[in-house]
Amino acid sequence: MPTSIPPPPPCLAAAPERPARRAPGPLRIGGVELASPVLVAPMVGITDAPFRRLAREMGAGLVSAEMAAAEAVVRRIPRTLELLTFDPEVTPAAAQLVGNDPAVMAEAAAICAERGASVVDVNLGCPVPRVTARGSGAALARDVTATWRVVRAMVDAVGVPVTAKMRLGWDNASINAPELSRALQDAGCAMVTVHGRTRVQRYLGRADWAEIARVKRAVGIPVVGSGDVTDPSEVRRRVLAGEVDGVVVARGALGNLWLIRQASHEVATGEPLPDLGFAERIALTRRHLDLLIDHYGERRALIVGRKYVAWAIRGCGGAARLRAMVQSLATRADLDSLLGLALAAGPGPQGWYAPVFTSGDG
Repeated sequence: MPTSIPPPPPCLAAAPERPARRAPGPLRIGGVELASPVLVAPMVGITDAPFRRLAREMGAGLVSAEMAAAEAVVRRIPRTLELLTFDPEVTPAAAQLVGNDPAVMAEAAAICAERGASVVDVNLGCPVPRVTARGSGAALARDVTATWRVVRAMVDAVGVPVTAKMRLGWDNASINAPELSRALQDAGCAMVTVHGRTRVQRYLGRADWAEIARVKRAVGIPVVGSGDVTDPSEVRRRVLAGEVDGVVVARGALGNLWLIRQASHEVATGEPLPDLGFAERIALTRRHLDLLIDHYGERRALIVGRKYVAWAIRGCGGAARLRAMVQSLATRADLDSLLGLALAAGPGPQGWYAPVFTSGDG
């Protein structure tokens, strides 16, 4: 039998590690109080309803739906509205919109709130050309006045908090995150998330957390940092040091959702949680696939879930052969057989290693 997954720790319930290093108080986004300052980024093709449920089980203070085009939301395209299906048991949860027309973004924000989003976020960081070529994502963030108009229209249209996720700037010569954040605060934005890279960098190089801390010093609203979040101890240090009010986990959690629990637990208690063993990692993947099957049905779930299975078995004995089998997964019995073979093979000599993934998220 697979090793059971340890229960989640109580968030923000433990005594301080020492008097000089108190656990942070609750992070508030407008009227929404989060149980943990560890948030999960919206990731295209990843943060669907089952992923969000599991991330909340892992202790995330806020989860988010995948980025949705505001025009498609307003036109009520069924596949787009499917992204914005919020389970009332998985809360708080955010919607993220991309677009540049204030009226359209406002109408789309209202639809998201009607569908159950606790927070509506505007994407000012997406670097992919199909988004920036339309003047949205990181391209919109180049024009502070236009961005102010978009966010102000959204704030006026909804009763839930409006937030924004941005990059440091378009390139190193045009870093404008502090200026943009001040404008967003003036527009009524309740929180900003800053990814510590420029649009030109995409996902190359290292995130610059010193620049993120500059944004924190520039505004009075919460500032959450993003980029290269893989070390729970570093998450706790950044929050306790006041560099940021919270931290967003993104690609570091792919194939390793346990990172969310490790980070949220260590921030709250000061005590680290060990990494999962191989059998526990397989058990967590099985839990994820069960949620996918419940949500999508067996056939679609085992297509959507193939990447998670492939990530979970990377580094196990005979992984190349087993990964080839992943592409033919069609039934729960196939899944049980494959995971059973992985467990029997056990970890290989190099052990598990993280997948490489680039999302459409900013």
